[in-house]
Amino acid sequence: MIKTLHELLKDKVPIAVLGKTHGLNGELRLFPLTNMPEVIESLEEVFIYNEKVKKLLIGRIIHMSLANGYYIVKFRGIDTLNDAKKFVGSTLYIEKSRLPILSSDEYYFYEVIGMKVYDEKGIFLGNIDEVIQTGSNDVFVINKDTKDEILIPVIKEYVLQIDKKSNKIVVKLPEWLD
Repeated sequence: MIKTLHELLKDKVPIAVLGKTHGLNGELRLFPLTNMPEVIESLEEVFIYNEKVKKLLIGRIIHMSLANGYYIVKFRGIDTLNDAKKFVGSTLYIEKSRLPILSSDEYYFYEVIGMKVYDEKGIFLGNIDEVIQTGSNDVFVINKDTKDEILIPVIKEYVLQIDKKSNKIVVKLPEWLD
């Protein structure tokens, strides 16, 4: 049975993006999509998806080193500059089951994106479209078809409940939105 791309990526999560090539021996820059370096540094095998050519491959990492805010990565079988250029812009995925288990008050971005958001009174505000990392705290970007986006700082004062099982988040609207 032939599987669709959606089916192949169903239990996987994007973990990094490949940037420019590095050197002449097939190395690439790797930009993490997580703030958990231990996840990146433990990678050995990943799924590489190239949107331009619609290809999904398995990549085996044979070397990785930390550079200036990114990693330099070398995959088995990618040995020249021309080989590496074919993978620039590709997204790396891993099985969700390989992610570290989080405590009940922690979440991965993929878990909250798409969740329904309600205020304290039970009024539907929209869905989480994006999570912005600001450095001090994350910010939920909530969109509803008929309204402008709402930005909610992810701090206990404003995010009252994240219920992963019911796909629901309850927030207190900040004073500046009243």
